[in-house]
Amino acid sequence: MTPASANRDITRTWTYHNATKHWEWSIRASPHYLDWSNQPMPLKIYTTIEAIPLPRDAEQTGIAALSAIAASSAATDIERIPRLEDLARVLYFSAGITKRKI
Repeated sequence: MTPASANRDITRTWTYHNATKHWEWSIRASPHYLDWSNQPMPLKIYTTIEAIPLPRDAEQTGIAALSAIAASSAATDIERIPRLEDLARVLYFSAGITKRKI
């Protein structure tokens, strides 16, 4: 089996899932609690690279969110690397979905 076809093997997926999931009886059988003082950081900090400031003023696109999600784009063979402004806009507007105070 090639690595690519192994990724599509749903049997392996279910085997892994069933071996690692929490069972109701196992949670009730042991004193399970969350150690809030020992939780991982919700973000990654890179101390060895220079920070890149992102533009803060994201321009509105004028397209409703559901219309933008539902729209299809034409396939192209040209590789397009997003500009810093494009990346900043994606991060800014996606914060409305995922934003939480840290």
